[in-house]
Amino acid sequence: MNILQGKISDIKTCDEIAQVSVDVGGIVFSSILIDADSMNLKIHDNVDILFKETEVLVATKQSSVSARNAFLGGVMEIKQGAILSEISFSFQETIIKSIITTGSLQALDIKEGDEFLWFVKANEVTLRLKEL
Repeated sequence: MNILQGKISDIKTCDEIAQVSVDVGGIVFSSILIDADSMNLKIHDNVDILFKETEVLVATKQSSVSARNAFLGGVMEIKQGAILSEISFSFQETIIKSIITTGSLQALDIKEGDEFLWFVKANEVTLRLKEL
């Protein structure tokens, strides 16, 4: 599980859906939540951002994507398996991991030290309120 720490910078709601913006060291992540009222989130709350390795997608630097959470990062490490491969990126002094098929790894010609986009769809981001 990838975990980043941030502070809520904006909350937009419509019916039972909320779009929550979280500042992580000056970079904004977006999360789409259903029934956000039950979480009682407020601007300036400290939260953890959680997302699974299988939810981190990878693309070339020249790619255009619709995901709000799209970031350029250097590939730190690759663990290649027969079917699935794990790619590690550094983000705000945290290691972000992505699990993609080995076929995709080979098709994108990903190598350690290369720069690639990594992104997470906002609806795949979970927030956890941090206790003070």
